[in-house]
Amino acid sequence: MVETTIPPVSRANLRMYWLAKALLAEKKTMVNMVSPSKDLATRRSYFVEWIWMNQFPGWAKHLYSKWRLPVRIWHFVASIISMVILVVWYKREHCPGFAVIHAWNPLAGLAAVIAGWLIRRPVFVDFTDFYSDIARTDMPLLSKPLVWLENFVLRQARHVFVVSNQLKEHLVRAQGLPAAKIHVVPDGTDSETFRPDCDTTGVRARLGIPEDAPVLVFHGDIKNDDGVDILIEAMAKVVAERPDARLLILGGGSPYFDAVCRPLIEKLGLADNVVLPGWIAHKDVPAVLCACDIGAMTLRATLNHDHYLSFKLFEYWGCGKPVVVTKLKAIGEIARDGENALIAQSGDVDGFARAFLRLIEDKDLAAHLGRAGRELVVREYDWREIMKKETAVYTSEFLGPPCPPSP
Repeated sequence: MVETTIPPVSRANLRMYWLAKALLAEKKTMVNMVSPSKDLATRRSYFVEWIWMNQFPGWAKHLYSKWRLPVRIWHFVASIISMVILVVWYKREHCPGFAVIHAWNPLAGLAAVIAGWLIRRPVFVDFTDFYSDIARTDMPLLSKPLVWLENFVLRQARHVFVVSNQLKEHLVRAQGLPAAKIHVVPDGTDSETFRPDCDTTGVRARLGIPEDAPVLVFHGDIKNDDGVDILIEAMAKVVAERPDARLLILGGGSPYFDAVCRPLIEKLGLADNVVLPGWIAHKDVPAVLCACDIGAMTLRATLNHDHYLSFKLFEYWGCGKPVVVTKLKAIGEIARDGENALIAQSGDVDGFARAFLRLIEDKDLAAHLGRAGRELVVREYDWREIMKKETAVYTSEFLGPPCPPSP
């Protein structure tokens, strides 16, 4: 069960997409992806890369708009109905039906649990973020209900997949989950798509960025805890020494961004130095990252951020870019100061600014950190390798040993 349909592959379906590909490689299973349509008029079902996409009537194009809450509630209800209809259809066609329902995020997890009860199938959940902690600042009235929701889904799931050892330890210690049902499968990236040699012809020109300007980049969801206001304040100090520097912010759409970040850009006189194209297609992100110089992750240290990993970290590294990132527990296990990243304390505007300026001036250091990050991604954090850990659980429960390769 995923939030958005494929194609396109996007941040909202990356983990499930790569899990589906890994399961199909076992040659013993069929994968159904149940997702909302972009709007009511475009609902359809079809095969893509041998994944059967089953769309229910939805409004996925509004997932990140001001209508996100009612849209998600409708998707929750419609996804359960869709699962039951599919099982009825399978039975009518004398097919075995679903072996397991797999969901990513707590609301989809709750839908999976209810659907699992109705069709008597186990549920697996990818738990990558504390949504209750994110809601603490973005939607405070939902924070406590989300704590209950997360705990309920995690207890009902047969297997839980988390992205870090810290997250597993927290769920065992604080919530009493059995360690045996929690599996660490980190986030990652596609190192063949996010690579240093992407064609960047015309990218800066389209964005209105001079070819010789040093460019910092942030991309992804923009919420309070992502610390984009901290990044903007650090950028003001960078511009004081390097007026030619630019900050590219890919994303947006949250009340925090419009209420806090945009006014701050104007207040600090950075309108000419900050570029705001909004969201761009996921397929276009690698070329844009390759056209930049430094990846920025000025995250606030929170419960969620101390336990999660981030797509953007691996995507910056995949493109061979040096990264400046907040000192955090889980990320700190792989992002090492002076080895493959520069580290600053949460909220330390001066520290971030110094790190950015250091990389702007020391191109050898920037190249070294970018190469080290790229090597780490290729070696350990490519989706093709990562998802073998997740499919191993399916193999042990349902599939048996993988099929031998064809002669």
